Amino acid sequence: MEVSHSLKERTIAENSLVILLQGLRGRLTTVELRDESAAAGRVTSVDAFMNVRLAEVTFRDRQGALDIRATIEEQLRAIHRVRFFGGRDKGRSEFPRARH
Repeated sequence: MEVSHSLKERTIAENSLVILLQGLRGRLTTVELRDESAAAGRVTSVDAFMNVRLAEVTFRDRQGALDIRATIEEQLRAIHRVRFFGGRDKGRSEFPRARH
């Protein structure tokens, strides 16, 4: 079991089922994510907040595709669209510029 670095992490680990996940260290497993994608690999560590680190990972998105680069690029395009929602210099102006 990996050493917890804080009192809070150690307390959580000792009083929850996270200890079962920490017992999977070194084993092959599949982690299913909220968006129905999955990552399969060898568990290297699990912290008290159930953050799992995997090695030798194979990632499948919800359509079953294995190309993670395409998935990441798609997510970045979505973020870019949200970032420029409404276009540049459009939308509400809380601090209008002084007109000279």
